[in-house]
Amino acid sequence: MKKNTSKYLDFWKLGKEEFNTEFFGMSKDGELTVREGNYQYNIRDLVNKFGSPLEIAFPFIVEKRYLDLVQTFNYYIKQQNYKGRFFYHYPMKVNQNKEFVLPLISEGANLETASYNELWLVRKLWEQDQFNARIRVICNGPKTDKYLSLIQELKEKGLLIVPIIEDISEYEALKKYKGDVGLRIKMEVKTKSHWNKKNDRYGLAPEEIYELGKIRNLKILHYHMGSQSMSQDGIIEAVKLAAKVYAKIKKQNPTLDTLDVGGGMAIPYEKKKHYSTAGVIKGVFLRLAKFA
Repeated sequence: MKKNTSKYLDFWKLGKEEFNTEFFGMSKDGELTVREGNYQYNIRDLVNKFGSPLEIAFPFIVEKRYLDLVQTFNYYIKQQNYKGRFFYHYPMKVNQNKEFVLPLISEGANLETASYNELWLVRKLWEQDQFNARIRVICNGPKTDKYLSLIQELKEKGLLIVPIIEDISEYEALKKYKGDVGLRIKMEVKTKSHWNKKNDRYGLAPEEIYELGKIRNLKILHYHMGSQSMSQDGIIEAVKLAAKVYAKIKKQNPTLDTLDVGGGMAIPYEKKKHYSTAGVIKGVFLRLAKFA
C-alpha cells in the first residue's frame, strides 16, 4: 500500500461503518475500490472500460442500507414493546433509476412519489410486471390535475395508492376518492437543517385539521421537517409533537393508523462525530411508546 493511502482513507472517511462507507476502500496503487463479498471492483478500471463520465450503481449496497434500517427499527420495536409496525417508503425524488428502485421494492420497501412524473414511472413498472400491487405508494407534492387523474387511474387498476392532502384545495379535490388518504401537518417547530425553508406553504395547521372533523378514509398523518437535519434532538422533538396531534386527530378519525415521518437525517460530510441512526430510532420509540 502506498505511503499516503491511509491518509486518503481517513480524509475521505472510507471503510467506516459510521459514515456508511464500509464497502469502500483503496487499492495498493491508491485507486478507489468497492468490495462485494470476496469480490472487489476497481473504479478506475470501470472508467477505463466504459469511459467517463460514468455513473455506477451497486444494488447490494442499496439493499443492505434498507435491511439494516428495518432491522434497527424492529429491534427497538421489540425492546420498547411497541405495538405498531415500521414501514419504509423510498422517496423516488432521490433517484428514479430502476437500478435503485427495484432492489428496494424487491426487499419489501414501499414507495413515495412527489409528482406526476414519478407516479408515471410507477405505472411503467406496473405495466412491465415489475411492481407488486401490495406495495403502498404514498403520493406527496402539489396535486396537479394530471397527478390527480393518474392517482385515480392507478387506484382503479388495483394499486395501493394513498394521496397525501397538502392543502384545503386538495382536500376538496379528494373528497370523493374511494381509497385511503393522508393529511400533511404544517409543523409549528423547525429543526436545524442544511435545507431549511423560512416558509413552508405545504400542509395544514393542526387547528385546521381539527376543524375538518371526520375525514373519509383517513389513514396517514404526514409531516416533513426538512432534509439534512443536523440535530438528533430536533428530529425526536418533531416526532413527539406530531404524535400529540396524531392522538387528538385519531379521536375524530378511528381509521387513522399511521404516522409518516418525513425528512432526512444528515450525512456527516464534515463532522468527525455525528448522531447515529440507532440513536435517533431509540429516541423516537421512547417518545412514541405512550401513544401506541
